[in-house]
Amino acid sequence: MRSIGRPVKALLLILFVAMAASFCASKDFLIVNYQLPAETKVPEEAAVSLVVKDSREDPAIATKSAKMALKDFSGNFTLIVSQENKNDRLVGAFGLHSLVRQIFKHRLENAGIRVASAEESRETVVEIILNTFKLDFVERKWVINISYQANLLRQNRFVAGETVTGSAERLRVGGAKSAEKIIGELITDVVNRLDLNQLFK
Repeated sequence: MRSIGRPVKALLLILFVAMAASFCASKDFLIVNYQLPAETKVPEEAAVSLVVKDSREDPAIATKSAKMALKDFSGNFTLIVSQENKNDRLVGAFGLHSLVRQIFKHRLENAGIRVASAEESRETVVEIILNTFKLDFVERKWVINISYQANLLRQNRFVAGETVTGSAERLRVGGAKSAEKIIGELITDVVNRLDLNQLFK
C-alpha cells in the first residue's frame, strides 16, 4: 500500500487546523434567522403601536457555561428574515430588546398590519412582554428557553392576551453555528405560534 505523500499530508493538516479554528473561533454576535410564516389575514387593522417590555428576572441572555462556550459573545444579534419564495433580508444588528421588536414588527406586517413608528400614537397597541430568554450550554448541548406574553390593548384597556413558551436543545456541532441555528428555530416557532386572528378577534 502506498503511503500518503507529503503534499496530501500537508493539505490534510491545513484542513484540520482550519476546521479546528472554525470550531473554536470566537465572535461577539450571533446570527438569528427568523422564518416568516405564510401570509395570514387577520381582522382589518390599519395600524398598531408595538411595545416591547423586558420582564425577565435575570437580564443575562446566556448562562456562565454558554458564555464560556461562545467566548466573546456581547449579547448582540444580527437579524436575517427569511420568507418562502423570496430572498433573505439582512435587517441589521440589534440588542435583545430591539431584536424582539423587529421580529414582531415583521410578523405583524406580514399579516397586513402596519406598525406605527415610535412617534405615532395609536389607539390599538400590541404589547409583547418578554418573560424568559435564556441560552444555556449543558453536557455538550445548547439549551434555550423563551417565553412571552402578547397583549392587545385598545385605548389603554386590555382586550385580549396570549402566553407563548418554548424550549429546545441541540448538540454542539460547529461551534456558535449550532447555537445560532437553535435560537433561530425556537424564535421562529414561538413567534409564529402567536394566533393573531384570535388576538385581534
